[in-house]
Amino acid sequence: MAKENSDDPFQFAVYAAEDSALPDGGRQFTRFAQLERYVSELVVDEWWSETFPHAPIDVDVQRRSRSANASVSHVDDAGDAAVLLIRPGQWNALTVVHELAHVAAWGHPATEGSHGATFAATLLVLWRRHLGVFAYGALRSGFDEREVPYRRDLLDRSAP
Repeated sequence: MAKENSDDPFQFAVYAAEDSALPDGGRQFTRFAQLERYVSELVVDEWWSETFPHAPIDVDVQRRSRSANASVSHVDDAGDAAVLLIRPGQWNALTVVHELAHVAAWGHPATEGSHGATFAATLLVLWRRHLGVFAYGALRSGFDEREVPYRRDLLDRSAP
């Protein structure tokens, strides 16, 4: 079992809940262009801007090197643009939606850690919209079982 990160105490619990809720990673992308198109479709959707008004819609997707051990996302300091760096072996909807949740939750309190309550609620909202209600329910149950906090006040964002 991975050691808990004191700066981000729920990181590994979030990963475990995701893996348990959607062990196959959901939709798989065989070509990088498919993955890029998927991200573009998600962030240009009017729902994205209405639900996450402070999140950038300028989201670049790049391949991460084979030696990288994780996919990551980064939002520029102004909050105007973001980049998703997706490693080989993680070209799937679970990874994309996880990294987009970081983009959508940009600017939440640093005291929460990267996988804190605002991120977790944002991830749930995105799962419900893009991975389906059953996957959403499984993830929410996984969070509850692992005591991952999430902001219930943000879950109404998940309405279609």
